[in-house]
Amino acid sequence: FFFSSRRRHTRSSLVSWARRCVQETASRLFTRVATNFLCCSNAGFGTMRYTLTHEWINFDESTKRGMIGITDFAQGHLGDIVHIELPKSNTQVKKGKNIGGLESVKAVSDIFSPATGKILKVNEALKNDPSIINKSPENDGWIAEVTVESPKEMSELLNAEAYKKHCEEHKDDHQLITQLNFCLLYTSDAADEGLGVDLVGRRIIKK
Repeated sequence: FFFSSRRRHTRSSLVSWARRCVQETASRLFTRVATNFLCCSNAGFGTMRYTLTHEWINFDESTKRGMIGITDFAQGHLGDIVHIELPKSNTQVKKGKNIGGLESVKAVSDIFSPATGKILKVNEALKNDPSIINKSPENDGWIAEVTVESPKEMSELLNAEAYKKHCEEHKDDHQLITQLNFCLLYTSDAADEGLGVDLVGRRIIKK
């Protein structure tokens, strides 16, 4: 969605335009993504859990380790990923705190840790080819392996059914925000006014 008009646009006109786009694309995108939730199977570990901010963790209770990444729903809304800021190995992380970031053709988004623990290793392949996340977000596109200090944290996350329901309830919100962010990147008034988008809070912000 390239916003090609050269005339200046107000925030309200951007919102109206994005809402029209939502009606045409959101349902089709969600249908494609939702069919993958219950049939995905990450290699090696066992219990899949999801966050409200669209990260996943595949947790092995016997080793207290987990692989983490972003969901298919998230990569579908971000579009083609062109850069990733990976977390650093051997660093302590806390549940819900920022551990890295992604840049796509549509938006910039933070990555939050699903658990408290220590980064054991990161997926170095993503440095040269971050598009692996688009191709296989919940398998080859894993971002890091972590130790999990408190396995009880896993019970606070969403299972596949609950996450699917969460995405269905908010699919229009996220589609709107990614399209708004794309508009704001390419319109002069957004740059002049210093507007940005808070992807997690799903709101336009003043930078």
